[in-house]
Amino acid sequence: MTINPARAEQIRTSAEFRAADANCTYVGCASSGAPATSQSSAFELHNLHTALSSGISGAGQLVAVVDSGFRTTHQEFGGKTIYRYGTLPSSDHGTHVASLIAGAQDDRGMHGVAPSAGLHLTAINPAGGTNLNLDNVIGGTLDAASRGAVAQNNSWGFELAASDFASHLQANPGRTVAQGLNALIGNYGAAKWQTYLDALDGFQREGVIVWALSNNEALASGDVMAALPHFDQRLQEAWVAAANGYFEVNAAGEITKAVRLSAPCGLAASFCMAGDGTTSAASATSDTSYSAGTGTSYVAPQIAGTVALLAEAFPDLTPEEWTKRLLASADNSWFSKLGVPVSGTSDFGNGVSHAFSQEWGHGVLDVAAALSPIGNVSYLSGDHVLTSDRTSLNEMTVAPSQSFGNGIERALAGTQVAVFDALNRSYNVEGSQLVQAPSPPMLPDLMQWVAVPPSHALPKPGLLLPNDAYGATAGLSVSADATGIFETSPAPAWHSQSSVLSLVGENVAAISSRELGPFAVTAVGFAGEGTHEEELGSVAGGGINVAIGEATRVSFGASYLDDQESLLGMEPSTAFAWGTGSKVATFHAGLDHQLAPHLGLFGRFEYGTARASGGTAGLIGSISDVDFSAFQVGMRIGNLVKEQDSLSFSVAQPLRIESGSMKLNIPTGRNAAGEIQQRQMAAEVEPTGRELDFGMDYNVPVGEGHLRVGLQYRVDAGHVPNASAAGIAVGYRKTF
Repeated sequence: MTINPARAEQIRTSAEFRAADANCTYVGCASSGAPATSQSSAFELHNLHTALSSGISGAGQLVAVVDSGFRTTHQEFGGKTIYRYGTLPSSDHGTHVASLIAGAQDDRGMHGVAPSAGLHLTAINPAGGTNLNLDNVIGGTLDAASRGAVAQNNSWGFELAASDFASHLQANPGRTVAQGLNALIGNYGAAKWQTYLDALDGFQREGVIVWALSNNEALASGDVMAALPHFDQRLQEAWVAAANGYFEVNAAGEITKAVRLSAPCGLAASFCMAGDGTTSAASATSDTSYSAGTGTSYVAPQIAGTVALLAEAFPDLTPEEWTKRLLASADNSWFSKLGVPVSGTSDFGNGVSHAFSQEWGHGVLDVAAALSPIGNVSYLSGDHVLTSDRTSLNEMTVAPSQSFGNGIERALAGTQVAVFDALNRSYNVEGSQLVQAPSPPMLPDLMQWVAVPPSHALPKPGLLLPNDAYGATAGLSVSADATGIFETSPAPAWHSQSSVLSLVGENVAAISSRELGPFAVTAVGFAGEGTHEEELGSVAGGGINVAIGEATRVSFGASYLDDQESLLGMEPSTAFAWGTGSKVATFHAGLDHQLAPHLGLFGRFEYGTARASGGTAGLIGSISDVDFSAFQVGMRIGNLVKEQDSLSFSVAQPLRIESGSMKLNIPTGRNAAGEIQQRQMAAEVEPTGRELDFGMDYNVPVGEGHLRVGLQYRVDAGHVPNASAAGIAVGYRKTF
């Protein structure tokens, strides 16, 4: 039985093509007066230039072509790796097809979709003509697979409707697909047809089968060869059927008109896509000749060439995954606008579904979209792309507390972290982009300070209770706030971050103070919310302080904090799961020295260790104990302008990590088996900056209230080098 490799290609006159593009920058474009591509070729491959300019050109990839013949000496194949299976007769059709796949990008004639790809060529019949030599095609298919071809292009077939083949199998129950092909197409023997089907199935382990539909528009169900996976489900793994159309696009690149020029996808709809098969490419007339034509034969090689681009860009994906990307990224946005009825939807997993129609399959080939992330980009916390939990890229960032400064960002800087789109292709994100830069607020601190009285001060000898305690029995008081309870002097509120107790939000504190000889001993226990306002009771702890002296007052002590939500103010995230909370121990020392009746010096230093509790996960393999420090020093002047006013100057360092490290598990990609690859690295987490807060506070009685003015300037704000901030606030408080 004979076949027509050209599939009744419709040859158009030069007048029906656009004028030649002098730049000749896209596939199939012509120069030197030859016909150029039709109006929409640049649309369906609109970002092919982007792939090529970024270095993706099919290098190192091999594309197999089964066709009528090839002129391998044509200039489009110069210097190219070409494997030949059997004898190769010369033919315009095969030469045109092969050049559309891999024609050289050398500023001559045209270039293919994958200009750097190699070719594996097999003739339908080594003796020439259109009689199918099935043995030769089987051998070529097996040989191409053994050489690692990533695609096989088949721009040939038979004028047998897929629906007629389906009817034959239905009328002959128990008959295999191979037996049906033998009965309706060619009497090569059912066993040989089965061998061919097995060869196609085996090829899909290495590459994608691309098959051109018939150009007979009357075949409403498509043709049998392009629709083979509908009958032999083994072939559904990596198979794309190709339809041809004429498309008009507007200035925005949107399809405004679509005219089908071939059989519809029909029974192949779920694994079919369309393209513009009106092209100009190499011909067999001479080594420098080109010809124009249109048909599905010239859509299929555009798809096969795109597979080579995907194989180069995504070598860790399987042929099945390349196929999914092609179909899921096809442009079908114009279906509803042009009234194309949708006949079904393919579910590609992880929320990616794509509608297809009986006429156009999944839509028009879009190279740029196939190479771009598809669906949500996520961090995968696991060992395999199919079983890992997914965290959206938008949700995987970590927000370090002020105490960490730029430490986490610095630890991840320059590190490439693999994230995955919904179809399991990995893309790299620079690690520091996953860190939200700390931006500690200044104005709220200042406003709170000027609006409320000073926080606690350590009780003087003979004074058992802090000023705001609201109940006491035998030296025991209950307070609504433990923050600042161990301060030697009322400190400006903008320095509230200079104590680990700043991590405690709303709380209830039980305070007990006793005089033991010259020493004043104060013990505190508290429980309440953390600064992130989680459920009540998420933070608890206590401490003890010993003080001595009056004019010169020295204090020292220790405290303990069980924080069930954060590590020095930093909350874990799914990707940065360092634990469930932390246990913090700290030592502090303070000094309050009265130089004169209205002149005093004060200072406080704190040093401690925080240990993460709970198991690590995600990017965090382990985290060491974290040491931190804080201090404040200042001078206070009273009765400066009028009686009972007060002016304070101070310098403070908020809580800052002094030492600590993390072991990170950084995903770097995946292999073809879907296993996520990782590398381990150690990183120090202390920041490179050291914030110093220079502040001034003035408090003066005015009428029946107090006027308060606060100013502050921050150097290396948030412990980030070269960052600075300044603020001023004024408040008036009056008691009624």
